[in-house]
This record gives sequence, C-alpha cells and structure tokens, in this order.
Amino acid sequence: MTKQIHLECCWTDQPVHSLKRDFMNLANTVFGSFVTDNYYNAKFVDNIYGPSLITVAYVDGIAAGADVMWRNDLDSTKAYQTVDTCVLEQFRGMGLFKRMTCHELELLGKETLMYGYPNVNSYPGYVKMGWRVDRLYKTLFLTTKKETIDNGYAAWWLKAQNGISYINRKGEYYLVRKHESKPVATLIGRVDEATARLFPKTVGWSLLRSFEAKSSIYNKNKSIPLVCNQKWRIPYWKIDAI
Repeated sequence: MTKQIHLECCWTDQPVHSLKRDFMNLANTVFGSFVTDNYYNAKFVDNIYGPSLITVAYVDGIAAGADVMWRNDLDSTKAYQTVDTCVLEQFRGMGLFKRMTCHELELLGKETLMYGYPNVNSYPGYVKMGWRVDRLYKTLFLTTKKETIDNGYAAWWLKAQNGISYINRKGEYYLVRKHESKPVATLIGRVDEATARLFPKTVGWSLLRSFEAKSSIYNKNKSIPLVCNQKWRIPYWKIDAI
C-alpha cells in the first residue's frame, strides 16, 4: 500500500502549535531530550537575525521527520543553516530528508544562501543533492586559530549554551569550551573584552585545541563536514552545537 506523505511548514515568529510540538517530540526522540522550551526560545524566538523555518513530514498522518532552516546570517548576508534534522528510524529510506530540504529550497528560493554541518545520517543526503562540500574540520592541538566571532552572535547564541567560558592570552580574549572529563579546551574564536566578560573565566585547562580544515577525506568519527549550496566562506564558529 502506498503511504501518504505530506509536509507542513511554519515560521518561528508565527508558530503553529502542533508543528512546534511535533518538531520538539521528533527531535527529542531521535537525539535525546534536549529540545526544551528554553532551547527553542533561545535558538528560534530570540534569534537576532530573524525567524526560522520549521518543516515537519507526516506519513499517513504520523509525524515522521522534521528539519529546520535556522536563520543564521553571514557577513550581513541573509542565510539559513539547516539544523536539527531528524527522521524516525522506521521511516528512514523513504526520501523524507530530500523532500523536506527541496521543499524548503522552493519556499526560500534557490538563490538563498544555505549551509550546514550534517551528522553521519544526513551527510550523504546533502552530497546526493549536489550541495558543495566546503571543507572538513578536525580538532587539532594548535593555538594558531584566531578567527574573530561576531559579538552579537556570541552574546546571543554562544551565551545560551552551557560550558563556554573565556580565557585571556597576552591581552586578547577568546571563547573556549572545556571538555567534560579532560583538561582540554576547544578554542572557538576571539571576542572583545566586553563580550568575553559575559562568560565565566575558565580555570584548570592545560591543553588548548582548535578547529582546523585539515581533513581531506570524510571520517564520521574524526571530522565535521561543512556543506553549502553556494561557494561561500563560512567560519567554523557557526557550528550550531560547537
């Protein structure tokens, strides 16, 4: 029997309650319970760039998959980052991911800049759709990365995340995320002093590592892929769950 598939979308500044509920339930089922009301509000409602687009795929009336085009501009250019993509295991292999993404492309316009840092499940789908693999990141024990984070972005999204603090090295301020169980901190980028002091000061780290575009071959355990529908320079600190 042919299954009936249909998609529903809403903008996060005018959310449809049922879509918001179904998206949160799907994400929490697939990824674990992390999409709380606080998470949703911080990421989508309080977004400094504007509203995001939520898509939910229904199979025979059952919420089976979801995707979000998260408004996340680049250098004052309107852009969307595809995030929180999830499909229930029993509905995988039905092409829901492609349907959702293609539908979002139609709504937003194919010329709209879109990018993402997919996981092992969604990475092959982007490649099949022709999205450009911009680079592959690894974390290396280097301290040479000094990309400057947009202060507004840091005060909004990075401040909403747990585990991020600042360090002062030779008069310059950097945001870092400490490893949960090791004396290691991952360098996110440089900020000004006023922004740095919105975060706690880090203590007790001994090694500092940073993201570097050193990988040439995708390894699901050792690299983070960045995909984009256009050629564009995208900083690594835009990773939504850095």
